[in-house]
Amino acid sequence: MIKLAGIGHVNLRVADQEASKRFYRDVLGFRIAEEDPDHGGVFMTLGENFHTLDIGQHPSPNEAPRPQRGQIGLAHIAFQVGSYAALRDAYAHLVENGVPILRAANHVNQRSFYFADPDGNVLEIYYEMPYALELFSNGRSDADEALPVSRTGEPLPQWLLEDWPSADMKARIEDLRCGKERMSA
Repeated sequence: MIKLAGIGHVNLRVADQEASKRFYRDVLGFRIAEEDPDHGGVFMTLGENFHTLDIGQHPSPNEAPRPQRGQIGLAHIAFQVGSYAALRDAYAHLVENGVPILRAANHVNQRSFYFADPDGNVLEIYYEMPYALELFSNGRSDADEALPVSRTGEPLPQWLLEDWPSADMKARIEDLRCGKERMSA
């Protein structure tokens, strides 16, 4: 069996490389690792690897089809944040920068919101509870809940302002953390 270590990078062919570079760099915080038009375009990183996202200019962008909801292939790219506060900050940052939030969801073990890049590729930012695999070892029961979204100039939705996960779930997470510490000691 192949033992993959993770997803290395995503390569997007874009209609306007400069507009996409600005979006991913200035709005989402990617850093440019290298620009090499002879080998694909702009190689961008989130800091862990040399490149996380590659963007390259499509040779005929006016003739190329744009991503469409329900198409076969890529549905979205998801980016994880390390805390619920970081999720709230990311949401506020996007709204302040005029990026429309398409939808938001409570996926039981994580909360997330969705938006699009300049070419219409759907992106997701999410926060997942620590120890989600152990907490939901029998699955999440597909009990997703749609969450309200806001626009520029409107207050953040209430779900982003609440303390999440709930106190009882935080207690379960702490029990798992303590149990793992005891096992490793």
